Amino acid sequence: MREWAREKIPALSKSRFLAGLQCHKRLYFECFQRELAGPPDPAQQGVFDVGAQVGQLARSIYPGGVLIEYDYFHHNDAVASTSALLVDPAIPAIYEAGFQYDNVRTRVDVLTRASNRAFDLVEVKSTTKVSPYHLPDAGIQLYVLKGCKVETRQVYIAHLNKDYIYPGGDYDLSQLFRVEDITGDVLKYQSEITPALEAMRLTLGSLAPPEIKAGGQCSKPYPCLFYGHCHANEREHHVSQLPRVSEKLLKSLEDAGIDDIRDIPEGFDGLNALQQRVRDCVVNDQVHLNAHLRQKLQQLEYPIHFLDFETFNPALPLYVGTRPYQVVPFQWSVHTLGSDGNLRHDEYLHDGFGDPREPLAKNLVRTLGTVGSIVSYSAFEEKRIRELADALPGLASDLLALLHERIVDLLPLVRANCYHPEFHGSFSLKSVLPALVPDLGYADLDISDGAQASMAYAEIANPATASDRRGSLIGALLPYCKRDTEAMVRLFQTLTK
Repeated sequence: MREWAREKIPALSKSRFLAGLQCHKRLYFECFQRELAGPPDPAQQGVFDVGAQVGQLARSIYPGGVLIEYDYFHHNDAVASTSALLVDPAIPAIYEAGFQYDNVRTRVDVLTRASNRAFDLVEVKSTTKVSPYHLPDAGIQLYVLKGCKVETRQVYIAHLNKDYIYPGGDYDLSQLFRVEDITGDVLKYQSEITPALEAMRLTLGSLAPPEIKAGGQCSKPYPCLFYGHCHANEREHHVSQLPRVSEKLLKSLEDAGIDDIRDIPEGFDGLNALQQRVRDCVVNDQVHLNAHLRQKLQQLEYPIHFLDFETFNPALPLYVGTRPYQVVPFQWSVHTLGSDGNLRHDEYLHDGFGDPREPLAKNLVRTLGTVGSIVSYSAFEEKRIRELADALPGLASDLLALLHERIVDLLPLVRANCYHPEFHGSFSLKSVLPALVPDLGYADLDISDGAQASMAYAEIANPATASDRRGSLIGALLPYCKRDTEAMVRLFQTLTK
């Protein structure tokens, strides 16, 4: 039974309001038990950093404005400064304008003057389109502005234009950004805000967090900082580990009182063939290995080249001819296995400040030659090679030749023919490797996943990064990419034996 005795409910912010829409337990923890949050996710922090960078650049679309520089802990000062600027018709725009109404605090990315008394609200997003998740974001801001008697004419989302091709030099902001009018949708959403706030405050008035089961809301629309806490006591083979499990199937399992794959009865309705295989392997604690996989791998042509790319996708394009968030390869690793068992390693990491694609592609073509199968884990490498061919016409024929009857994707072969209970429903290399090759992992590396690699290269590509820092990052990237292809070699050897 919950207790309803909290005398003072903390103020809500835009971020807390969005957290409450995702999950009331998340909202409760963010307000009262922040110590339960997991360690900062570098990838998520990277998203925040990109958002700040894009937001700062977007202010130039509305020149002559004044920035409210007070931080989150000085909100009252931000409100006071904003109030003074609102009544000054000489101020065309206010950046990070501060408001508070109904115990809800918000900072508006850009408040641009439409007339002496009316303003337009502009929410800046680093995405390439307007998302349904942006509606409550802008909606709660309009709610506060209306409560503060600020006449708001229009509401806009300013986001990056995915079709903008960078010509070099300064960005053309009129082309880099698209500004979309969402006023109608935001006005319709206003009726949902008051009941949502009432429900959130009811939760925050309790002395105990709400009892909410872990589920899809733990990662959608945003990864929850309290994921680890809420999943700490989860069953080892939780039903959510079933590959591509639908909400409908999860509901059927919940209705049947089943939260562990080992408790799913044989013939349970709704399981597809792969999910049934996973269930059988987990229940019987056995490995499934189809002989077809070994036969397929034995057909590969030597020398066998195991290929892995590392890439990054800057929100603001850095190289001529690229678009926002275009994937740019900057590194590759190739382990080449000869028919005699000899293994050679080659690698390339672009450590300059220019476009890495052409030198990377030239070195790749030279290393892979014209004979031997090329093995990747997922279709990622094939897609990158095709993109390189499109971007580099002079190398297109050589790059496309790498794909003609040479490239083999190991991932679908493993998914169709192999399962180990320790995969825990995932067929990613980092899930498959510890189960099948337990003596090889990533724990000893400074960079241990692709997101960290992308963030590291973004620093390397920045001329402002100190040379010693660049050297340290390069020294961490090389062994990581090398480990990926070494992992594929060891996996191949395990599966063929």
